[in-house]
Amino acid sequence: MSASDVAPAPASYPAREPVNPARLRPRPWWVLGAVLVVAALTSLSVGSVRVPLLGLAGSLLGALGVETGHRLEAVQEAVLLSIRLPRVVLGVMVGAVLATCGAALQALFRNPLVEPGLLGTSGGAALGAVLAIVMDLSLDSRLGAFRLLVVPGMAFIGALGATLLAKRLGTGGGRSETTRVLLAGVAVTAGAGAGIGLLTHVATDAQLRTITFWTWGSLSGASWSVVGAAAVPLVVALVLLLSEARSLNLLLLGEREAWHLGVDVERLKRRLILAGALGVGAAVSASGVIGFVGLMVPALLRLGMGPDHRRLMGASALLGAALLVAADTLARTAAAPVELPLGALTSALGVPVFIVLLARSKGTL
Repeated sequence: MSASDVAPAPASYPAREPVNPARLRPRPWWVLGAVLVVAALTSLSVGSVRVPLLGLAGSLLGALGVETGHRLEAVQEAVLLSIRLPRVVLGVMVGAVLATCGAALQALFRNPLVEPGLLGTSGGAALGAVLAIVMDLSLDSRLGAFRLLVVPGMAFIGALGATLLAKRLGTGGGRSETTRVLLAGVAVTAGAGAGIGLLTHVATDAQLRTITFWTWGSLSGASWSVVGAAAVPLVVALVLLLSEARSLNLLLLGEREAWHLGVDVERLKRRLILAGALGVGAAVSASGVIGFVGLMVPALLRLGMGPDHRRLMGASALLGAALLVAADTLARTAAAPVELPLGALTSALGVPVFIVLLARSKGTL
């Protein structure tokens, strides 16, 4: 039998690669983005004035110059465009920045229980705002149209000053030690709280009601002018923090190891602390002190997604925005017509999470 008479061997087919279940799962930012959209649409539609979704979409497109034939009534459209929409936009920006700052600081201190308020930023912002309220600086007619920016401006200056003071106190021998910075932040926060207590003691009844806004947080003061003033520092801080995701991954290996891999650790610390001060200062100046968002969101996502900050930072921004918008919706509708303090509500949600994380860190859960 010749070689040509031998039947050729059947062609072998490459083995089919097993399907990775992770590829079938939707990427986290798509899921979190959908959650944010649902939270925003719910916030825009519910309240004392009901806004149907079809008319809502038509009015939003109409404001952009695209007519669909579906528009809300005049009162509904005024409530949507002048009250609820700027409130949602501000909530998205503030929630995204607070959560992203928390993720960055937790990586910097390598501690899942760290939040932006521990650096003294929130306390300093509240002290600056309360000082401006008690001194009635916003009533000074000589300031003209800038009177509306006095209290937010003082809050922003207080946030930057407190953060820089904590960083200065935590720097020794030309290097900033994370533990010392954290302890200095706790001391600065305590000092700011003492100052707020003294100023509250001499405040009038009308001033006390305004001070409550800053100490417990609220989005009720949102307007397009407030959104415009806060947008630039909030967006800049968010971009700066997101750009450090790779360096944060290397920092998890340790400061010495990160330095050998090309990360200027001291410059990274300065950038993160100043970007956090910029973002949290702008957030507090626009919405008051809102606690536990920067702790709760990144800590929970880290448990489910792992420590890769290239995914964690963006996911924290989306979930932080959705959480704050949802909490604001609950705050203004749960006890209507009375509006609950937003910061108190987020703290009530965050305390159980903090206790669980603290127990896990001790190995008791």
